[in-house]
Amino acid sequence: MQPPLPRAEPRIRVLHDHVTIDGYRWLRDRDNPDVRAYLEAEGGYAEQAAAHLSALKAEIIAEIEGRQLREGALPSFQVGPFEYFQRHEQGQSHPRWWRRPAGGDRAELVIDPNVLEGAEVFYRLGVFEPSDDGRFVAFSFDVIGDENYELRVRDMETGRDVWQGSRRAAMVAWASDGHTLFFTRERPRLRRQCNELIRLDIATGDSEVVFEEANGYLEIRVRRSDSGVWLFLDVIASSDWSSPVHMGAAEVWCIPADEAGGKWRRIVRRELGCNIYVEHWRDSFLFRADDAGPSCRLVRAPINDPSPSSWEEVVPHRAGVALEEVHILEKHLVVLEREGLRPRLVSRDGRGGVGATIVPEEPSCTLKVGLSAGGIHSVARHPFRSSKLVYSISSFVTPDTVVEHDLADPRSTVLYQARVPGYDAAQYVATVVMAKAEDGVQVPISLVARRDRTNPGPVLLNVYGCYGSTRWPSFMAARLSLLDRGVAFGWVHVRGGGELGRPWHEAATRDRKRITYTDLIAAAEGLVDIGFASRDAIVIEGSSGGGGTVLATAALRPDLFCAVLAKVPLCDILDTEMDFMMPYALQETAEYGDPHIAHEYRYLRSYDPYYNLSADRPLPPTYVDAALDDGQVLYYQPARYVAQRRSCSADRDPELVFRMRMVGGHSGASHGPSVDEERAFRMAWTLDHLRRSSS
Repeated sequence: MQPPLPRAEPRIRVLHDHVTIDGYRWLRDRDNPDVRAYLEAEGGYAEQAAAHLSALKAEIIAEIEGRQLREGALPSFQVGPFEYFQRHEQGQSHPRWWRRPAGGDRAELVIDPNVLEGAEVFYRLGVFEPSDDGRFVAFSFDVIGDENYELRVRDMETGRDVWQGSRRAAMVAWASDGHTLFFTRERPRLRRQCNELIRLDIATGDSEVVFEEANGYLEIRVRRSDSGVWLFLDVIASSDWSSPVHMGAAEVWCIPADEAGGKWRRIVRRELGCNIYVEHWRDSFLFRADDAGPSCRLVRAPINDPSPSSWEEVVPHRAGVALEEVHILEKHLVVLEREGLRPRLVSRDGRGGVGATIVPEEPSCTLKVGLSAGGIHSVARHPFRSSKLVYSISSFVTPDTVVEHDLADPRSTVLYQARVPGYDAAQYVATVVMAKAEDGVQVPISLVARRDRTNPGPVLLNVYGCYGSTRWPSFMAARLSLLDRGVAFGWVHVRGGGELGRPWHEAATRDRKRITYTDLIAAAEGLVDIGFASRDAIVIEGSSGGGGTVLATAALRPDLFCAVLAKVPLCDILDTEMDFMMPYALQETAEYGDPHIAHEYRYLRSYDPYYNLSADRPLPPTYVDAALDDGQVLYYQPARYVAQRRSCSADRDPELVFRMRMVGGHSGASHGPSVDEERAFRMAWTLDHLRRSSS
């Protein structure tokens, strides 16, 4: 059971008069047989190191399979004259898309992903968007895992695909004529930002670029207004990874949906210097803007004069109350607000007067308006010409639930609730506790545990803390295998994330980024201080940017954590930013700082996980994984970290395990036994280290 160690090929780099020697840059060459041999050797070692966990892993897999949903399907959503829905049929790897006339019962097949070449190995949906009349359906998919989605358009009269485009398509929006489709396209090579808007005429097959964003720090997204009357093009800062529904845009263009060939009009200029989200209601544009404060306010302006001089306030800025989303029904304006971690839906009239208010009982949860097709680039929709608002809620203890609330006659109907075999919500309790950070700021932690758990006890803390991205509690049936074994689970809402608004993000960026890591340390110590967590039984877990967060945090306080789970981690931040061909290099500079600036380079290097490995700094047992076809964190980024870490340890760090997925991408396998096996392996590994630490 000797961990592998690849050869080193020392390479000298000098920046700001600082000499760096990197021995593992050669791992970038995936065509090199030595690279594949090393990755396979690491996989073999991981299996050997965890061989004693085979029985526990099998037990957990059986538990996960036993909790699979046995009945029920998500409600259909209506576009034009049809209702669209999915059915997962026995023997099929992926659910098929169907439709039926609204109010009817005769269904016809729309798309069967199972017949797509490559979908038997991997499949993920990008978009599923029918035209207004139902004649065409635009859909995109990825059958590799690299998140380059191929766009196609299907003619429902013939059942054939009448157009298919490049593998870099992202968001789409139909014009109201039923044959003009707008879609955004990503920059070439590895760059993930969308910079082109394409107009496609299905009738002729002609396409043209109608908008191109030249600024590499900005990207574009296209959408249609809730009313269906307008098309909007949002130009957003690419460091804001959340949807523009949450973060807003620096610039907004629009065009009437029934004038697809017309000229786009700019209604918000980037020179305004604030973040805007635009919607249409009646004879006005509505603007959610952060010009009066970070929590945002809502204003309206005439369509023919949307300039700030014409803005009329509808909902004022309120400190501590984040106005996150704006949704429009024909006779109702609905805003999603959040005070602290608790969300609420508030209906208002055109002058801002408050109507129905929906407040979930959960102290911290995921609340979404509308129904989505579930693709990575899908947008949620809800019926416009109706008083019935559809929303979904999920939390640590509440399985996914879809509710229809009638705003005209206040009453709610549950349209769908996931039913998990053997699950009893009364056996679990979710709460929110606060931990004091180094500077006295209170950091919230969303927690869940069994009611009969003995305190203090083991805790698994998940964290992200990057790019202003929000992470809210949601239900995961697989997690019950940990909770039922006495392990509590928590989301730590550290600064750097966006859970408490834009200031929460900006408080931990660039030369303040270490605050993200010290917040996580404070959270762990705070749970020990209140008697919830055992000091020797805290595991931290993060994925992607969050994977980099837990690795950097463990390097600061290796004594505090008994194990670390770093999934597809961004663990070589500095090198990522030095190579502008990396997928998110430009976004990373906005988050972590620019290494070409001397003082920012020195600060970044002080915590970069890759460059803070040394023989005299032993780290906790660590699980790392990656995917060969990952389009976000490239496979060699975690591989270099693991290789360097082994080279820094005299015994090659045997408590470090590294698994490379040869199938799938950034978010793991899409279907099949591999999905449960990956989860079970991580849980068994975690439980083993908790047991060993406590004993």
